[in-house]
Formats: sequence, structure tokens, C-alpha cells
Amino acid sequence: MKKINNLVFGIMLFPLAVFAQQMDYSKAIPFDSSVKTGKLENGLTYYIKKNAKPENKVDLRLVVNAGSILEADDQQGLAHFMEHMCFNGTKRFPKNQLVDYLQSIGVKFGQHLNAYTSFDETVYFLPIPSDDPEKLEKGFQIIEDWAFNTVLTPEEIDKERGVVLEEYRLGLGAGKRMQGRYISKMMHDSHYAERLPIGQKEVLEKFKYQSLINFYKDWYRPNLMSVIVVGDIDVAEMEQKIISHFSTYKNPAKEKPRKIYDVPNHKETFVAVESDKEASSAQVQLLYKDYGAPKQVVTVGDFKNSLVEGLFSTLLNTRLDELTNSATPPFTYGYSYYGGTFARNKKGYQSVAMSQEDKQLSALKVLVTENERAKKFGFTQGELERAKLEFLASIEKAYNDREKTNSVNFVGEYQANFLEKEPVPGIEWTYQTMKQVMPLITLKDVNSLIKDYVKEDNRVIILTGPEKEGLKKVTEQQVLDALKVNADELKPYEDAAVAASLIRNEVKPG
Repeated sequence: MKKINNLVFGIMLFPLAVFAQQMDYSKAIPFDSSVKTGKLENGLTYYIKKNAKPENKVDLRLVVNAGSILEADDQQGLAHFMEHMCFNGTKRFPKNQLVDYLQSIGVKFGQHLNAYTSFDETVYFLPIPSDDPEKLEKGFQIIEDWAFNTVLTPEEIDKERGVVLEEYRLGLGAGKRMQGRYISKMMHDSHYAERLPIGQKEVLEKFKYQSLINFYKDWYRPNLMSVIVVGDIDVAEMEQKIISHFSTYKNPAKEKPRKIYDVPNHKETFVAVESDKEASSAQVQLLYKDYGAPKQVVTVGDFKNSLVEGLFSTLLNTRLDELTNSATPPFTYGYSYYGGTFARNKKGYQSVAMSQEDKQLSALKVLVTENERAKKFGFTQGELERAKLEFLASIEKAYNDREKTNSVNFVGEYQANFLEKEPVPGIEWTYQTMKQVMPLITLKDVNSLIKDYVKEDNRVIILTGPEKEGLKKVTEQQVLDALKVNADELKPYEDAAVAASLIRNEVKPG
């Protein structure tokens, strides 16, 4: 193993000029040629890939680029309600026949057959056998019906209204209740703060039938949809099925624009301290929102930047793991990452910790301190090289196991491409390019990130936990005080791995 590590280090330390001469950062990331993709005349986008893991199975997915963010005031909760209605009866499968049929062929509701509604999208999952032409055809009929032929009669709507209200009551647990109270600060002054997918109880109780029908007609339309097919199938046959089942549908004559909602920046630091009697754990969340919209990853240079972001998170999380495993851990679990928020159009850097109920302030203090330590001193070369090795080992394993990849992994990748324009280069390109790019990533690249991440504006701190007798609630001022770290008192990180290596390699007296 030591020889392998030395070999990889040698490759990494190969003169950078040789790699740089071969690397064109402006070059576009290619689209995986093994994926058949296209767009029907009505705007519906499709992705098809042959993949035999698992054998004789195919994953069908209907992705609708519409969620609760598009609801009118009298429709709050109806994006999620619409998801329910799709399982409650369609043109070809009235009432409970859809679920009954799927269960008869081994597709279990919840375990296999499922869906979700978020702020920005609604997604339906349908894994079915691919070795039976009749079952395969019925699968396409089902997703076609979900898209355009769901039954929305007053009788069926009222039957489901009680089900959704009960789900609202039961599903609105501690986490959701606290989220409903703090989202106004996390998504300050944005439409997202007013459109939680769970909706409003008053609307769910009294909405007019036409309000649900309007939501379905306005937003379940071809140019906001994608059909994804991945599995043990014939690609050409699947493309013909998509054309046959979806080409005849038209978009509304006066279609509503699919608006992209922003999350405004703010100078203030917003603090939310929420508790609930049913909460089972205490959490600290430190969020620094980006100033602008997410930058699309379209070039090799963008790919390199995404690797740098991943390396940064790995480096800081390794330090947080060391603290978690120390003799006196400040929290039970801590991690940091750069990624999405509730809003598709807003990313940010987050540090999160799970702590003891009465230790939230000290946990927050440690998160702030470790971020400030990284900001002042950066990471060490040894830390970076170990993280690079970890990344390279991971991508090499993925490449070696590429014939064993489960279809659901590909489906998720194509969904992200449709909704967020995430690249789909394929494992071969990713593997080869990462091997070329990784040696070119410098310590300066990684260390410079945190100066953009950690700032005093666009900052939100959220503390959530149980409400208990005798447990004193943290105040907003205490949270703000915990953010104050004296940078002059900070010391550089001591690389324990290097120290251990020096001890192991110390020459013993003869």
C-alpha cells in the first residue's frame, strides 16, 4: 500500500507544466454519448440509457419542473395535493386500479412506486419489469396519465382532501413545525418563505376544485417535463414509445411563464432559535448564502472549480471529525459543505453540528472557530495531498465498478441535468479528466475559497432542539456573541497525521 501511495504522490508531483500544456480549461464538458437524449416538438425532454443493473428492470421517471413555488395564494399546498391525485385515479387506471395493478406485478407503493413534491419540482418514480412487453407498455401508459390524464372530479378531490389533511396533521412533525418558523429568516424576503410544500391548512380545507385543475393545466405541460428511461431495455424501442405516448400533447395557448424566484441578499445576520416538545435532537446550522445565482458547470475549468470545492469540504470535515472523536468532543457530529439551499437559484456554504441540548452555543463557537482557523492559516500541503488521494481512489473505484452501477444513479444524474443543467460527461471522461486536473489543484486554490464563503452579511444561524422543562432557551444575543472569535488568539492546525508519520519513521538507536 505504501508503494502505491508513493506512486500516486509521484504522479501528482509530476511537473505541472506538462499537464498545463495539455489542459484547455475553456473546453466544454461533453455530454455522455451513451445516453440518448432529445426533445419532442412540444418541448418535452427525454433521456434514455441502456443499463443492465438490475437485470430485467427499468426505471421510469416523470420530472415536472414545477413545485410549490408556483402556487397562487389560493393554491398553497396544491402542488403536493396534485401528487396525491396522480395515485388516486387516471384515465386508464380509475380509482385504485393503478396501485392495485402495480402491486400485482411486484411494484410496492412507497418502497418502489413513489413521488415527491418540493419547492421547484415534482417527481414521480416508477420501476417496473422490462422483460414483459405488456408490463412495459402499461408503465408508459401510467406516466403518460400522470402527466396529462389524472382524474380531477369533485368526488375524487374531496376523497383525497381528508387524506392530505391527515397527512398534514401527522406529517407536520417537530422538524417541519420548526422549519415553518425559521424559513422566513433562512429565505428572507423571498417567495420561498411563503410557499412551503406542505401548504396552508386553511387552503387545503376550503380550496375550490378549479384551483387544483388550474394548477394541473398550467404547470403539467410538455415544455416543463422530462421523461427518463434507464434500464435493461432497447434504446430505439424506448424512444419510439416516448414519441408515441407524449408527442400529441400541446402546451397551453396562453402559457404562464415559469418564473425563477430569487432570494435577496441582506446585510444583517439573521438568527432563529426554535424548539419543539417533540424534537429528538439539537442542531446548529451556520449558513452563508452566495450573493448571486449559481454558476453553471460547463467547461473543464468549471469542473476543476467543483473539485476544489469538494476538496475544501473534505479537508474541513476531516478536522471536524477529529474533534468529534476527541476525548472531549464539542458535538456528536459536525460537517461543512458548499451546496444548495431550499431555493434552486441560491447556493451557499454551510457548517452544521448535532450537539447535546445544552451545548449548542459551544458547538456553534467551535464551528465558527474552525472556519476562522482555516480562513487565517489555510490547510496544510499534507492535508491536501491526502484528500486528493481519497478523491482519486474514489473515482478509480467508480470507474472500475462502472458496469455495476445501478440504474437509479443514472436517473438522478439526468434529472439534475434537466432541472439544473448539471453536466453529464460520463464516468470515462470524469475519471480521465480528474486524473489530469487533480495534480494542477494547488493549496492556494483551496485556501482561497473560504474568503468567499465566510462573510458577515448574507449570514443565517439556526438553532433547533427539544423544548424541555428546566432547559433554558438560548437568546439571539447569545448566538451573536458566539460568532465573535478573536483571530489573534487562533493557532495553526496541528496535522496529527504528519506527527504520527514522523514518530513511526523516527530512526531508533542501534
